[in-house]
Amino acid sequence: MDEDFRTAVWRHIELRTQAQALLGQRALSLLESYGKFMEGPRSGFYVSAASGEELLAIARRLHDGQTLPIHLMHRHRSGDYEPSSLRWTDGRFVMVFADREQLA
Repeated sequence: MDEDFRTAVWRHIELRTQAQALLGQRALSLLESYGKFMEGPRSGFYVSAASGEELLAIARRLHDGQTLPIHLMHRHRSGDYEPSSLRWTDGRFVMVFADREQLA
């Protein structure tokens, strides 16, 4: 295995571990599996496509109480295009819709 590749893999694991320390294993798994970017250059892509650096930055911003344009698709129904943003409150994800907030 190429040493640069090995170093990159270990760095990604290290950054993901730091993100997990902020949000917990279950929440980070939910974010990576079902989080979809709603704005910006990665709009339409899932959080699982983010680099370790991006994932840690997202976890830090959520942990700091910011609301991010990420929609959790875990409860998405076909044909329902209602977007939401995501916030971390009291150790839980909150989906922020235009007219309401809902625990994830």
